[in-house]
Formats: sequence, structure tokens, C-alpha cells
Amino acid sequence: MMKKPSTKTASQPDTRRALGRARPDGEAMFPIAPPKSELPSSYGDALQELKSRIQQARLRTVLAANAAMIQLYWDMGRTILARQEREGWGAKVIDRLSADLREAFPDMSGLSPRNLLFMRSFAEAYPDAEIVKQLVSQLPWGHIVKLLQRVKPQGARHWYMCQAVEEGWSRSILELQIDRRLFERQGKAVNNFAMTLPPADSDMAAQIFKDPYLFDMLGTADPRRETEVEQALVLPTIEQLEAEFAPKKRGKS
Repeated sequence: MMKKPSTKTASQPDTRRALGRARPDGEAMFPIAPPKSELPSSYGDALQELKSRIQQARLRTVLAANAAMIQLYWDMGRTILARQEREGWGAKVIDRLSADLREAFPDMSGLSPRNLLFMRSFAEAYPDAEIVKQLVSQLPWGHIVKLLQRVKPQGARHWYMCQAVEEGWSRSILELQIDRRLFERQGKAVNNFAMTLPPADSDMAAQIFKDPYLFDMLGTADPRRETEVEQALVLPTIEQLEAEFAPKKRGKS
């Protein structure tokens, strides 16, 4: 039987640092990292490049998952809106729908009656699928909810969305800029939105990695109570939302 050729040579002994005894073949049993002073001078640049690639790949992956969730919420909102207009779906139907969906998907935090009504408002505010795909789906759901609640003019809302993605604003920073009326002070109309990622080290990027709606939908987060998630997002009461579309369903059940 032929022996497998060794990868080591006499001029290249195994000088790896290790804990404990070496294996019979001479390899380190528990290798430990050497100090950086013993590494090639180019190691630092290579490390930074690889770290940057990993950050960007992770961010693209989680943003793709977020975009899929936002698209799903928009589609669900369209269905609810259409059924409401055609068949008179009211609060009782929404409550039943929520209960059935949560029974089917118990790990998902976004299927409460409150959130279903937000999906409906989302679809009503953005009937254009292309805008949803190109811009709105790049934002976390909590950002979208806040903008629907607090910024009614479409142009101003669009501006805040673009700024939030470009600057990587967290939800709290977005609310602060709305409170400061930043659009009125320095906003300009946005006609074209360049497809870009929020900065990898931004507050938005950090927040989207912890978005309970997103990771509950993917089934990768620990179980958590839906009421706690919604309280964290400071969602309005169900009565406020029902009051918004009450004229459309008056006299219907």
C-alpha cells in the first residue's frame, strides 16, 4: 500500500503553537493563535478585507430576508383591502383571520389583528408594487409603521425613507428627525432612489439583525410573547386603527 505523501517538508517544520501534546503525526492537537507580531506584514490588510466581506454578505442576506417579509406584508395587506372593499370585511373577520393565522404559524409575531390592519394601511398607502420593491422593502417593518403613523404627505414620507436607508437611521433616530421636522427644514423632492445598502455599522443595520418580526417569521428566534414585541414598537391601539377605516365598513360585519 502506498503511503499518502506528507504536506510538510524538512525546510517547513510545523511551528504552530499548541496546548497539550502533539498528535502522533506531529500536527498540533489544540492549536492556538500566534501573536500578530509573528505574522506577515500584509496580514492586517487581508483581515480587514475579509471582515468587510463578511459584514456585507451578512447584511445583504438579512436585508434580502427583510425585503421578502415586507413584500409578504404588502401582499397580505392588498388581500385584506380588496376583501374589505368587495365583501365588507370588518373587525370580526380580521380577528378570526388573525386567530387562524397564528394557529398555523405560532412562532410569527406579526399576525395580530393590529398588525394585519397595519398591513392593510400599508397596501392602501402604497398601491405601486415597484415603489414597494425598490424602496419601502429596504426598511424594517417598525420604520414603515412609524412613517405611516406620523408622516401623512407622500412626498415627505418618501424623503424620510430615502434618508433612513442612506444614513442607516434607527427607528428612534427616524422619530427624532420627524419631531425636528427635518423634511420641512432641508428636504427636497426625491425623484430617483439609488439602490444601496445602509452602512454596515449603522444603527439600522444593527436593528434589522435583531428585528423580532423578521426572525420570528424565519423561525430562527427564541419564542417571545407577541404583546411584548408590539409594546416595544409602541404600536397604536386597535381602536385607533379601526377608527381610521370605520367609514368604509360602516353597516358591514
